[in-house]
Amino acid sequence: MKKTLFAIIILVLGFSYTAPAGMASTAENSGLSPIDGLILTYSPSFNEPSKETFHVKKEETFTYLYNKKSQNYPELANLVYIEDDFGLSASLGYSDFVFVSAPYPLKQGSTFLQSDHFDDYKVLVENTAKTVKVKAGTFKNTVILKYPDGSRVYLAKGVGIIKITDAAGKVTTELAAVKAGK
Repeated sequence: MKKTLFAIIILVLGFSYTAPAGMASTAENSGLSPIDGLILTYSPSFNEPSKETFHVKKEETFTYLYNKKSQNYPELANLVYIEDDFGLSASLGYSDFVFVSAPYPLKQGSTFLQSDHFDDYKVLVENTAKTVKVKAGTFKNTVILKYPDGSRVYLAKGVGIIKITDAAGKVTTELAAVKAGK
């Protein structure tokens, strides 16, 4: 009930959140995965240029995003977030491709190592308090991660990834709509 109420409040307020005065975030320690029950629409989506809608289901530290039109639904989630006290991971549910694998706390200006199968590379926590506008609305205190190739991942509390850009700043994934589920 509390989660549903929180989701409705967020929807009404237009997904804007500002920490109280004196509590401006310089480090992000939790809450960057989507809250249970949200319906997130991306356009362009994670692996196709068209619009795609996901239903969020949370189970302990795992958060699953399902596209109900997917041929793998309901057996396989399209995206998976794993979040605990140690950090956040976001990946495609049907492959080993990882968008984010970040340790908490995420402090502005700090770096961390992210690994893929071939290399480790430094990721910069470029910002933890930026206001970012996407098709779905304006998000305050957005975490921006900058990768060595110049691409960026933008994360908002309670919503997860709201935008991904390539090295040239071109949007490759963008949150277009957010709704509270039933």
